[in-house]
Amino acid sequence: MSAWREAVLKQPANLAAAADAFSDAVAELDLDRLRRGTIVFAGIGASAHALIPSVLALRAAGRRAFALQATELDDPAARELADAFVLVSQSGASTETVAALERVQGVPMVAISARADSPLAEAADARLPLGLEPDTPVATLSYTATLQALGMLCDALLRRDPSGSVWGRLPRLAEQVLDASAAPAAELAEELSSVTALDCIGGGPGLASARETALLGREALRLPTSGMETREYLHGPLEAVAPGFGAVIFGRVREGSLAQSMVSFGARVALVSDTAAEPAALDGVRVFAVPEVPAVAAPILQILPAQLLVDEVAARRGLTIGELHRHQDDTKVA
Repeated sequence: MSAWREAVLKQPANLAAAADAFSDAVAELDLDRLRRGTIVFAGIGASAHALIPSVLALRAAGRRAFALQATELDDPAARELADAFVLVSQSGASTETVAALERVQGVPMVAISARADSPLAEAADARLPLGLEPDTPVATLSYTATLQALGMLCDALLRRDPSGSVWGRLPRLAEQVLDASAAPAAELAEELSSVTALDCIGGGPGLASARETALLGREALRLPTSGMETREYLHGPLEAVAPGFGAVIFGRVREGSLAQSMVSFGARVALVSDTAAEPAALDGVRVFAVPEVPAVAAPILQILPAQLLVDEVAARRGLTIGELHRHQDDTKVA
């Protein structure tokens, strides 16, 4: 078993430990300054993808909330954009996120990071933790733990009763999804191992899963990929789909219809959905069913079949996930 797959399978236990650590930390934090006005979340890479579900949930509850790439805060006037900031970096050392911190000094700011001794955590007003398990070079545990931390922060900001929340059930649900997805992921990998491009599409919070899967496709499978929102994808990008394409789609009715269309165009398609689909209506589409949970938590379960699928395809392509060949020396601060 690859080290990357071992990390994928550790996620249920890591989610449980991370939720306990986060609950203890957020209980000690004065959140009132984050409950007023506009709140901006920022990160880079996988951390940026993870921002999407919580921002959508806060907006649905009437909060002015926005998710930005950390590079969008590279402006002297960045601190004027919000009444509070949440900056996210698993390592706490991403160059772009640390630079953003410097731009927003003087405005209430919370860091979400795995390391208390990181540049980001040490300079923030407060830090909220991720899980204690060390992450893989291509993110696994840190991505789902970040989604969970942001979702739990969202619930805390909205004063939702934790006794009725999804977070206590999530590790068990994650284990069920991993168990149920293993065999179909191996079967579909035989078809996807020969694709020349991979499109990843998702609606609502599923956009986080689409963008993260596209990143995995590039980092782990070294394929040309795209990660797009469903309606955006329908406005032009769909035209390129032909035999040789693969697709991983996250969503419900419209995404199911899109999956069927892409099969008819010659693509190999997986649909990750929390709604039952009639097999006859999705002929040729591999459906990964995940339990229905609140939207803010859904991407945690959605990404699990995609991670298993990436692992299986990498094995068939003779690739070791985590052996990165295009190193850059300016993405982390010392």
